[in-house]
Order: sequence, then structure tokens, then C-alpha cells
Amino acid sequence: MRPASDARTIDLVTLGENSLDFVAVAGADRAVASKQRLRAFDMLPGGQTATAAVAGARLGLRARYVGAFGDDEWGRRSRAALGGAGVDVVAVEHHDVPSRIAVVIVNPDGDRHVLEHRDVRLRIDPIPDGAIETARVLVVDATDVTAAQVAARRARAAGVPVIVDVDRVDDQVDALLDLIDVIVAPVSFLDAATGASEPGTALERLAARYRSASAIIATLGDEGSLARTQEGREIRTRAYRVDVVDTTGAGDAFRGGLAAAWVRLDAAAPLEDILRYANATAALNCRAVGAQTALPTWAEVEGLVTKGGG
Repeated sequence: MRPASDARTIDLVTLGENSLDFVAVAGADRAVASKQRLRAFDMLPGGQTATAAVAGARLGLRARYVGAFGDDEWGRRSRAALGGAGVDVVAVEHHDVPSRIAVVIVNPDGDRHVLEHRDVRLRIDPIPDGAIETARVLVVDATDVTAAQVAARRARAAGVPVIVDVDRVDDQVDALLDLIDVIVAPVSFLDAATGASEPGTALERLAARYRSASAIIATLGDEGSLARTQEGREIRTRAYRVDVVDTTGAGDAFRGGLAAAWVRLDAAAPLEDILRYANATAALNCRAVGAQTALPTWAEVEGLVTKGGG
């Protein structure tokens, strides 16, 4: 795994989803007559690749986010949060189209359930010239698959490696994965994509199918991550233990941490080390409510990796 040249003007570009999350934190008391008290409620920024971009910026990268916004208060809030985190925003604006929102219900144990709404007209098109090509690493998701394919092709032509955050299966996604250098997916994707319930077997099948990917990584929640390289090596990385408040955005933080470690560590750093930093970033992001609230600094991630505790 090698990022593009140090001469690039942007370390990390992410392209895909942004969101304004309406976060409801459930209290510990039991529901009565189908009603349950909320311990907290807030509107917080989220979205898969938007969160990965903020994670990269918090970890010291020069980060850029490319995505679609509606011309409403929700979109303005999401865009302002990105800018406030030091992310360069390349916005594709849509008039009379609502921005993407989600209702996130956080349970007392920190697990969460997401109800989302995204207008089909929120397309990332056109992608401005130069928005992708100056990066050292590109991260895309599978929300707007057509845009992700365009971005991945442009990145490849410019020698920029591509990481994908993928959580669904269809023919368009299959075509996208043929353009990817590092595939990252939740464990639920593995069974749906391969029919294998055992993660190691599923990764082996995916590696045989997508030979352009140097590594395929499964995020396993509180069990850490499991990766397989094209050389057939299997790498299991344990999760780091923290006091979990909310798991929202942990996977997105993992991808941001993966990109940051890929860029910041020595060029010869083994994949095992890069994955430790990604796992630590994901764990630390679970310390507070919201997808981006507790995204850690590089010093915090280094401290956790050095201390261990996985």
C-alpha cells in the first residue's frame, strides 16, 4: 500500500455522503405505553465520507470533501460543519432539493439505529476539474455510485489510490469495486456479497473476484477488523477498548484513520500498523454522541496505539 506522491496539494479527498443527523439518545428507563424518555436530543453533522474527511483533518491531513447539498438550512449546517473542521468543501449545489438527513436513535448501550432520507436528485455531478487529481488518497462511498465510478477512474488516471466504503450489493457497486485499491466493508456486506457467513472465507472470495484491490478489509465492530491481501495474507486487528457512548460514525472514522495512517506513517509501514491506527480512530470516536463529535487527534490515536489495550 503506497499513497501518491508527497508533491500532491491535498492529502485526502473524500466523495460521497454528507448528512445532518437528528440524534435521539434513549434513556435507560423502560418504555411505557410505547413511549420512552429521551436523555438527549441534538442536530449534529454526519454522513459517511463527510465524516471520513473530518476525521482526516482532525488527524492532521489536508482534507477535501466533494459532495451534493440542497439549498436549505440542513445543507448549510452540514457544509458549515465541514468548513469549521478545516475541510476544503467542493459543493455541488441543488436548488429546490432537500439535503440528506438522518434520524439516529442511540440506545443506552451505545448501539444505534439509523433512519435516513436522501432525495434521488442529490447527484454529485459535475465533479469539478482538479477536485480529485491533486489528492494523495481518495475515499468514495457507494451512495452515488455513478459519481464514485467517475471519481475512481479519474483518480486512477492520475495515479491516486482509491479506498471505498461499501455497504450494499448491486451491479453498479460490483462495477465500482473493479476500480478500487482498498475495499473496506462492514461484516454484513460480506455475507450479502459472497454467501459466506465466515468472514475469512468471504474475504478470500472477494479477493479472488476483485484482483485490482491490494487489500480487502472487513470492519467487525467491537471485534476489530479482518483484512486479506492479494498475496493471501490474513491480518486480524483487535478493537481498542473505550467507554462507548455512541457507535455512530465508527466505521467512517475507521476509514479516515486508515487514510491518515497510510499518508502519515513511513512509506514502508506494514498494513498491520496502518490497521492499528484505523481501529484506534474508530474506537476513540465512540466516546461521545454523534458521528463527528469525538473524532480524535493524531496524538490521541498514537497514544492509544502505543498504550495498547486492544
